[in-house]
Amino acid sequence: MNAKKLFALLGVSLLLSACGTTITLPSAPTIKKPQPVQSAPAPIEPEPQPQVFRLAPNHWADVQDIRNEAVRLSREVGQGNITKVQAAQELNQFRLALVGSNVIDDNVYDVYLRGAVGSQSGQISSAQSKQLIQTALEVWQNSWPSMQNKPDNPAFTNFLMQTMGMTPLQ
Repeated sequence: MNAKKLFALLGVSLLLSACGTTITLPSAPTIKKPQPVQSAPAPIEPEPQPQVFRLAPNHWADVQDIRNEAVRLSREVGQGNITKVQAAQELNQFRLALVGSNVIDDNVYDVYLRGAVGSQSGQISSAQSKQLIQTALEVWQNSWPSMQNKPDNPAFTNFLMQTMGMTPLQ
């Protein structure tokens, strides 16, 4: 390297160092870590309250009305004016007009009618008819606690439950 170039380079570096200027290279940009996205807090839903089942306000009066009609029809059967099956059918018409149709009463009535038909025709005894009805009532009594959509007026069923000394559906 020739002396002229060497002095020129030395002169430039002295000049720069005398100015107090330093050469800095730009640093790499700082990359911030992404912050986790915070979603809005989920709304707090109240715990579902168990629905309290209640019988219709007129339920027990309806049970008594069905009992009264059953007693009247029983007298008619005893006097020979109507048959057991006719009495069962008339009692059903009475209960439908009074409380309407529901799955439990409809089922129990079907069993009640089968018992009346079987008993009247001599296919089963009165005791067997009673046992048939009692068995159907026990099935509903066992199903009742876990049943969804309970009818609020199973008056016919509760009339029979009381008649047979069983605990009514409540």
